[in-house]
Amino acid sequence: MARTSDPLPQRDDPVIKLARFLRAAQSDASTIAESMTLKKISQMSGVSEGSLSKAHNGDPRVSWRTVEGWVRACTGDLTGARRLWNEVRELQQEQAPADAAALQARAFGYWERTQGRAVVPGLETEPQFLLALTALRTYTGLSLRELAQATERIGVPYSRATLGAVLAGERAMTFEHLAAVLAGCGVPVRQQQGWARTFAGLDPARDVRTGWMPRSLRRSRLVEPAGKQTEDVVSSPARTRFAFVLERALTEEGVSIKEFALRARMAMPLVDRLFAGKFLPAHMLSRASEAAIGASPRTRRELTVLAQTLVRSPTPEERRDWGRFCRESGIAEPWAG
Repeated sequence: MARTSDPLPQRDDPVIKLARFLRAAQSDASTIAESMTLKKISQMSGVSEGSLSKAHNGDPRVSWRTVEGWVRACTGDLTGARRLWNEVRELQQEQAPADAAALQARAFGYWERTQGRAVVPGLETEPQFLLALTALRTYTGLSLRELAQATERIGVPYSRATLGAVLAGERAMTFEHLAAVLAGCGVPVRQQQGWARTFAGLDPARDVRTGWMPRSLRRSRLVEPAGKQTEDVVSSPARTRFAFVLERALTEEGVSIKEFALRARMAMPLVDRLFAGKFLPAHMLSRASEAAIGASPRTRRELTVLAQTLVRSPTPEERRDWGRFCRESGIAEPWAG
């Protein structure tokens, strides 16, 4: 459900001026017989009620598409609206470098400490979320062109222009955009869920509008950034199936990833590989299967069969990938098992 109108602050900066302008246009378009509601504006403009609500409550990252749709639906002054929106954009561009630099420094420090690419804690607004995603792209060393190429490789192609507009806040981000950016930046599937939950929490109406469920990100194929990519993404249908069934087991029991990792005696980098469908020694797969103690009998049987199926010698690609992983993560594990 869209938010109601909040009282606007008593100040005259460009953001508040634009919000007042939109409210005035809405009021002028209303009649005694029929009020110009956000729902009606949404139907006439094709802009979601959530975006319209944010705009007239003074969201500084309002897009021109939202403003234009609002003003056209209310037959308002499009020239005046464009002038006010340009002032908001100029203000945002003046403030953005300092905000982006501070958040990027915090994000880089967090990823270095955790040795991962999990969502940065403390993101409270969508602009902060977009800055964190931009920092993630910078951290992985991807240009917009390389990110677009990565999304094409994983089967959800987006152009460089589209990705640039989405990350700049000029176009509304969808969960499909998010999934493509995260997979293109090589974020492990387990950590993608945290990004998705944070994104959903920034707008309570978002899941209702899209019908998206966070589990959908699990279907994204993990791809390393360009330059770090191996000749093949080392995974297999059987390992991917094992990861899917294991996720179902954890869902059935309601156990956290951290508790599962303790049960299976596996470090988090190994758990990431497990859920990405990449090679792990057979004894680790057995431990993972045995750790799903609270799953249904059917799920436990399926895990056991899959673990037995995966007891085989690694392929040359898997052996190279596993060796590189052990060196980079500092995990001293034999590839056999």
